[in-house]
Amino acid sequence: MSEEHKGPIDNKRYFSDPEYRKQVLAERKAKSKNNSEEMNPYLKKILIWGGGFVGVMLLLIAGYVTYLISGLPSANEFENPETAIASEVKSRDGVTLDKYFIENRNWVRYDKISPHVIDALIATEDHRFYNHWGIDTYATLAIPWHLINGRWQGASTISQQLARNLYKKIGQEFSVTRKFREMITAIQLERRYTKREITEMYLNTVEFPNSTFGIESAAQTHFDKPAKELNISEAAAMIGSLQAIYAFNPRIFPERSKSRRDIVLSQMNKRNFLTDSEFQVLASEPIELDYQPPSKAGRQSRYFGEYVRQQVNPWLEENGYDLFKDGLVIYTTIDSRLQQHAERAVKTKLDSLQVIFEKEWTTPGSDEYMDKLWNEFPLFFRTFVRETDRYKNGFSKYDTKLESVVFDSLFADTAFVDSVKRVRTQLQASFVAIEPTNGNILAWVGGTDYGDVQFDHVYQSKRQAGSTFKPFVYAVAIDNGYKPYHKFSKFPVTFRQRDGTTWTPKDETVAEGPVEVPLREALARSMNNVTVRLLPEIAGAPGTNKLWELDPAARKIKDMASKLGIDMGNTPAYPSIALGTANVSLLELTSAYTTFVNAGVHIDPIAITRIEDKEGNILKEFHPELTAEVISPETAYIITDMLRGVIRGGEDFYGTGVRLRNTYGVRQDVAGKTGTTNDAADNWFVAMMPHIVMGAWVGGKDRRVRFNQDLSYSIGQGARTALPIVGEFINYATADEQAYWKYDAFEPPPGFVMPEDPEKTRNELIKDENKGKIGW
Repeated sequence: MSEEHKGPIDNKRYFSDPEYRKQVLAERKAKSKNNSEEMNPYLKKILIWGGGFVGVMLLLIAGYVTYLISGLPSANEFENPETAIASEVKSRDGVTLDKYFIENRNWVRYDKISPHVIDALIATEDHRFYNHWGIDTYATLAIPWHLINGRWQGASTISQQLARNLYKKIGQEFSVTRKFREMITAIQLERRYTKREITEMYLNTVEFPNSTFGIESAAQTHFDKPAKELNISEAAAMIGSLQAIYAFNPRIFPERSKSRRDIVLSQMNKRNFLTDSEFQVLASEPIELDYQPPSKAGRQSRYFGEYVRQQVNPWLEENGYDLFKDGLVIYTTIDSRLQQHAERAVKTKLDSLQVIFEKEWTTPGSDEYMDKLWNEFPLFFRTFVRETDRYKNGFSKYDTKLESVVFDSLFADTAFVDSVKRVRTQLQASFVAIEPTNGNILAWVGGTDYGDVQFDHVYQSKRQAGSTFKPFVYAVAIDNGYKPYHKFSKFPVTFRQRDGTTWTPKDETVAEGPVEVPLREALARSMNNVTVRLLPEIAGAPGTNKLWELDPAARKIKDMASKLGIDMGNTPAYPSIALGTANVSLLELTSAYTTFVNAGVHIDPIAITRIEDKEGNILKEFHPELTAEVISPETAYIITDMLRGVIRGGEDFYGTGVRLRNTYGVRQDVAGKTGTTNDAADNWFVAMMPHIVMGAWVGGKDRRVRFNQDLSYSIGQGARTALPIVGEFINYATADEQAYWKYDAFEPPPGFVMPEDPEKTRNELIKDENKGKIGW
């Protein structure tokens, strides 16, 4: 081993002598180790703790970055941002009838937005919008200066605001983290979308006053016009409200809103979107609203809208669509003008009928509301009270188990008593119109106020049909060979039951004149006695007085109604079915009548034609289900012709629907049938024309309420309540030159000749032969 080296290093030897080089390196290593051991222990601790701190900081930073990223939208969300868009129900002529939404928003394309809206937005919210990359660097760097000077001035760009609107996970709270996420998201949006697309998305996602989302809904709600038609002042008012949608609500705070609008106009002037003179003129003008409440904006028929929702919901669920978020457009068969006329007719007539209804049940001079009704049906009111929440809670409130105590306490409250009586005696009405050749529903009014009663009297309500059921009985008779001229006695007939009791249905009055009347007149006058006398003939047991032998007739009538589209599943086949004891919906009844107009072919009513997505792509189309001929064209035409007599009457009789001509002046070819139930609870009328079949119903909101039968002039008849609704509708529609209406007459089947009464023909021949003879 070489000796230890001391002194300066011999460089020449270091490079030439390996042993020497090893000795020098060993000495250096030993020296370094000694120096390390002699290091200050405090310095060593500082280095150790410093290293640990740096490590912890790196971990915290990594954790924060991970947390920051976790709150950012995913790549898929950036490419496909989700916004809840209202779905719409549209008429066949493109008018919005109803909406379904979480947020009342209609998406509208950039070119369908007024340029004044875009100018106002840029001038007010982000005037460097077209020059930045998502973040306004100048405004952001100026924030500390503004804070030092004691004022807060935001620096969020339109892109940053869009980031908050599109991605709820970013949040709205004031924090550094939210701001970082907002800025990162804005940069990502700028990378993926054009300025035009960002502007479109922003104006469709931002919330405006009065619960409207997006510029289209805001324009429709506040000015009753599409976004494309907003003028400068309207655009400035809407954009100005974005700063605080409640504080600058033009409906609630018009002066405050005007001041904010003027600031927007000033900014537009400053950014050269307006000239000085334009600014001066516009700033002097008030904001002129044409406010349409959001619950009614673009909405004409909530009843029909709910029916549509129930019809499409199974298909939507099966195919993964959300009616309240996906911006679907559901096109229907409704004609918007006829719909307007139908709603107007129902409201106009029902308001007047309600007043008359109350007077008929109230003794003149009496202080008690509708005292006759409560006196005649004393149990009704107690039943109604039992159904109230105050009654149900009364036992605990009054600490009693005795109903009499609860009743005494409630009856002492005159305001409560009066409210129950008024609520329970409100009339309701419904109307539906169907195009007979294709089943298209043209108008639908399910009630008077969906907000008050969410029960649709077009299809949900099933009430006794009364005399509107009789055409089905006569159709069976015609199918069995009977002719309109065949005559039957107009006097009552009695049928014996097996237990010895009897059934003797009869008309209230039997007018003077011939004992026998032809079927044509009997149907036109809605004569129960003749209708009942048809039953033994239909049953194949002529002349029988045994009630059970009429069952075959009842089954034939039930089968006929089923073929015409009425659900008769739970209806027992009793002989009384001939007088309208079956429960039917107005939709079923009206649809059944279309079969007579449509040459015996029944088509189920159809309400929806197609469903489109928000881009206008057709997702689903609906077509009427074609059915076979259920009755012969000849039978269908004969019944139609007989029902003309209901409206026209005859040579020596009036039909029950003559008011349609005499009062409402309807002169075109029309057939129809009135109907009133025995207890006067339900009033019906169905009118038929070649291009449209209309049905109306009027009755109590509660089916226990009925019209006053003790009065000969009572409105409790189909001809006096339901017929006027149809009459008003026809007059409104025919007066509207833009409405869908035709004046065609009914056409008989090819080669068909209406059967003539041989006796009448023979008498006419005798008259012709005797003309000119002496003494004639």
